[in-house]
Amino acid sequence: MSRLAVFTVVLVSLALSSWAAGGSVGASSACENARCAVNASSSLISILISVALTVFVLIYPQRTSAPHETSVVGVWRRFGAFFLDFASVVMVVSALGAVPLLIAEASFTGVFQWSFERDFARPTDTVYVLPAVFGGFLLLFLYFYLHPRVNRQTLGQYVLGYRVMEVSTAAKPRYGVRVLLAFVGLCMWPISVILALRTPRKAFWWDSATNSRVVRVGS
Repeated sequence: MSRLAVFTVVLVSLALSSWAAGGSVGASSACENARCAVNASSSLISILISVALTVFVLIYPQRTSAPHETSVVGVWRRFGAFFLDFASVVMVVSALGAVPLLIAEASFTGVFQWSFERDFARPTDTVYVLPAVFGGFLLLFLYFYLHPRVNRQTLGQYVLGYRVMEVSTAAKPRYGVRVLLAFVGLCMWPISVILALRTPRKAFWWDSATNSRVVRVGS
């Protein structure tokens, strides 16, 4: 499947899911002093798109080609791939994660709605919001961990034309640790970017720390 086709599928999925849910998808609950803001929004179309995109990620055929060992994978190419992957995973989690809070709200009001917003909190809000948050982190971890484990590119990596590989067969790559270290590096992204730009291969510090590397593939 071509990169353009994959990119189109992702963009259309994101746009349709947001449109179907009225502009926003997900759930949140925040209180500061006595002021609270609780909202949730999803739609049947958003849920179906999330399920369809999940299946698509698992089965769409990727064009394989030999890695270009001499080509450098730039920092901004990697950031672009990450944001595409992040947006895709968050869309799936948000559309599905909002449903429990919507059902709970319906049990209080007696009417089910695909979207609501209120300025007060209920004792059960956290019970329904936190699982979606932790589920999102877990899904992100599995998404970035399992793709290199099965020798497959993420959506973003496929569209931007690179993949994650081991450095050598002398030591096994630690892909799980790589994801965790990359999260730490993302939290301190200005420093991570500066350090990467100073290296000839534009590699981030968590690459060498986990016996892994990124290489260009495709045309």
